[in-house]
Amino acid sequence: MTNNCLEIGKILVPDQDAANLLKRTLIQNADSASTRRNRQHFWKKFKEWCEAHDAIPLPAEPDTVVFYLLNQAGQEQKKSTLNNMRWAIDTTHQQHGLAAPTDDPEVKQQIKGLFRTMAEQRPEQVTQSKKKPITINQIRIMDFPKGVLGLRDKALLLLGFATGMRRSELAAVRKDHIEETEYGLRIRIPRSKSDQLGDGDSVDVIRAAMGRNQKHCPVKTVQELMVENPYEHLFMRIRRVNTPEGYRKSKMLSEPNRFIDRPLDGNGVYRIVKKYGGQIGLAPEDLGGHSLRAGCATYLLEKEVPPAAVQKQMRHKSFNTTQQYNRGETARALVGSY
Repeated sequence: MTNNCLEIGKILVPDQDAANLLKRTLIQNADSASTRRNRQHFWKKFKEWCEAHDAIPLPAEPDTVVFYLLNQAGQEQKKSTLNNMRWAIDTTHQQHGLAAPTDDPEVKQQIKGLFRTMAEQRPEQVTQSKKKPITINQIRIMDFPKGVLGLRDKALLLLGFATGMRRSELAAVRKDHIEETEYGLRIRIPRSKSDQLGDGDSVDVIRAAMGRNQKHCPVKTVQELMVENPYEHLFMRIRRVNTPEGYRKSKMLSEPNRFIDRPLDGNGVYRIVKKYGGQIGLAPEDLGGHSLRAGCATYLLEKEVPPAAVQKQMRHKSFNTTQQYNRGETARALVGSY
């Protein structure tokens, strides 16, 4: 026996306990860290509910899961949250080699009946609230402060809008991911939500062509930020320089902020979007990291860019996903028909 392995010839074969542990670890690593966190969050809530109601969480009886979802619906949980709860319960069972409780045909019908009842009696729990898009027209009227803080935030919003990148992708951009092209820039995305295995992808950033957008060109702004930012990540955190006012003036230090060696994360992108959206009168609850991505798709489709090109830029796997942003397509087609 060597390190919990049986040696057979020159091949080390894990013993049964080690093999089972290895298999569970590989299954868990099939999901991203955020997916695992979400599963653990909803599974913990289910376990706590089971303990309070003298029920067994693993393996859970199908009826237990149905009663749990009924209970949570009664506490005004949204349909989307109930689906996340069901997903966490099912996948946790499957990871332990057990059947998913809601795969039971009768349970499926019961849950379908629950959602239908919610749609009829509590439609607010079923309706999904989508984040509002932010477009270039709104970015143009935002007031960015002078110095590195304003430059970073302006570049982040413009790049997010121009590329439709997710907030996690924006936070992960490094200078060596960026290359110049005849059209502007191309940004390599080593890994993303829709590319968990890291096959890699890229998006193009096109130079502003309209005169009114020249001061808000994503290519020019990103290039300016690359010069000012000494670190490898494009979007770094910024810290206020706490020096006496007199000293700053004597040393000609008019810039009160500086980059620090820590990149922004997805939450940092989210806060910046909310900050500048609120500045122009948008309700914070209507905004999120997705607002820039939604703004990109909405704007391109309104400009009648071919939907296939928009799908490629957004990296949507399904054309139906792209079409969700094509809100004005029918109206434009009907113009002049009356």
